[in-house]
Amino acid sequence: EAAKDSCDALAKEIYSKTFLWLVRQINDATCAEYNYTSSSQNGASNGGRSNNRNNPTTTTTFGIIGLLDIFGFESFQINRFEQLCINYANEKLQQKFTQDIFRSVQAEYEYEGIAMGEITYEDNVDVLDLVEGRLGLIALLNEECVRPRGNDVDFCSKIKTMNKDSEVLV
Repeated sequence: EAAKDSCDALAKEIYSKTFLWLVRQINDATCAEYNYTSSSQNGASNGGRSNNRNNPTTTTTFGIIGLLDIFGFESFQINRFEQLCINYANEKLQQKFTQDIFRSVQAEYEYEGIAMGEITYEDNVDVLDLVEGRLGLIALLNEECVRPRGNDVDFCSKIKTMNKDSEVLV
């Protein structure tokens, strides 16, 4: 068991270092302050790279590469608090994505009177209510943790009782 844990820790560290190295490489390759110059500069004939790294005033507008490293989809026999936090973060990111991409575009089109077919998407509001709501997992876990004899059996029982009508509780 200790060897497996050590192997997992090593794999996570290698992934982390590789990811950071990749981000640095991309940042260096796409650094707008140094690499992109106006078309009147000789950088346009140099693949967009500027030969004058000391003159950032010659930069122009540039594109952006957005990279989001979402926590892995690990499968554990026993899930711990760490996994709850990872899943919660993923759900919040999904909600943010849904808000920014689907809801805001739909609202903007409606505001401007542009006819558009209905966009269908999975909305995870019910999942987030189950996790962060007044009687959700986090609130009930906090309550159970501060009880002198709090335990996992009572915690699970409270979740099932308080959220029995939830369609996302399985």
